[in-house]
Amino acid sequence: MTITQEPTVGALYFQKLVPDILLVKNDYHTSVVFELKNGATVILTESYVYDVDGTIRIRNLGEIVEKYFTTSTLLLGFSYTITEGITVHTVGFTVLKCEADMTVTADAWTAINFLTRAYREKRTSKSRNEYLSFLQKASYGLVTVNFKVVYLLNSVLTELTGVLTTLAASVSSQVTTFNASLGAVTSAAALAADTEILQVDMWCTGTGFEMAKYTYLIDDSNYRDRKYFVYTNCFGVLETYTATGRTDNKKTAEYNLGNIDNHYRKITQDFVAEKTLNSGHLSETEMEWIDDLLLSYNIATYTPGISGADDDITLTAIEKTDSDANELQSFTYTYRRAKNNHVQFTNAARGIFDATFDATFN
Repeated sequence: MTITQEPTVGALYFQKLVPDILLVKNDYHTSVVFELKNGATVILTESYVYDVDGTIRIRNLGEIVEKYFTTSTLLLGFSYTITEGITVHTVGFTVLKCEADMTVTADAWTAINFLTRAYREKRTSKSRNEYLSFLQKASYGLVTVNFKVVYLLNSVLTELTGVLTTLAASVSSQVTTFNASLGAVTSAAALAADTEILQVDMWCTGTGFEMAKYTYLIDDSNYRDRKYFVYTNCFGVLETYTATGRTDNKKTAEYNLGNIDNHYRKITQDFVAEKTLNSGHLSETEMEWIDDLLLSYNIATYTPGISGADDDITLTAIEKTDSDANELQSFTYTYRRAKNNHVQFTNAARGIFDATFDATFN
């Protein structure tokens, strides 16, 4: 056999970009045995026969390997052997979870970019949770997460550079996530809570490693409506989004009715509460990025400043239209609680103040 196309030995691939394997017949053998492993575990063994043109194409390896990703395992090592007679050909490669169709190689892209499609820029505010994730290779050694804050000090534009956190060297390559919220940066920079911050840049450095800067633009607009969501993006890591448009609440119930002791009564009921909200104005880049939210299998609401999610939700309808007009755009979507019980008493433990009340204010 002659192998005219296959994954490169030791290469890193995005999940959707693992190349097909193409074999061409060059002797009397009529078939080959293909074996695919995840680590030491055999996950596929197949026998393939050359077609009438004398070729074998092993397709869609990415669809096979994606079944082995979990919420905590987003980088996996695979190997395969192709056996024809006494000839055994072996190749090992690594796959990074990514459900988007990328146009660049994984090695080049992950060396300078965080794992998000909000490409190098995002709007945030002091009230929002933020996360950034990247591929931390063992060769990077000790990794430093750096920041530069642009803020006003006595009405003078001022810059401050510092270290947000230091990440221990990884024994093997892994996906690492850290808290990138404005609150974490303010604390690391020892700035007062009421400092007027205009912009924050973040990047990571290590041995022979320096990422491109990721910019947070501070949006202090006083939106009337805000809904906070945390979800897993196309790379399988946490990301947050804040909708700033109008929210409509709709509650419906399905009843089974019947006569009991000559009285017409409800026998059973299924109560459903759904919210339909508008995203608020988004740029063209943000409209593309937010597709990750709409396609995510894991979405929850959260309370700003508090670790963890409030409630798992499920999107039930999407109405999203993009145009090439030079204007801010928006879209609407509908969601409900993932739990079947939609009768809630969320105010029972809150008292007269909500979670954003500052008890130290005098």
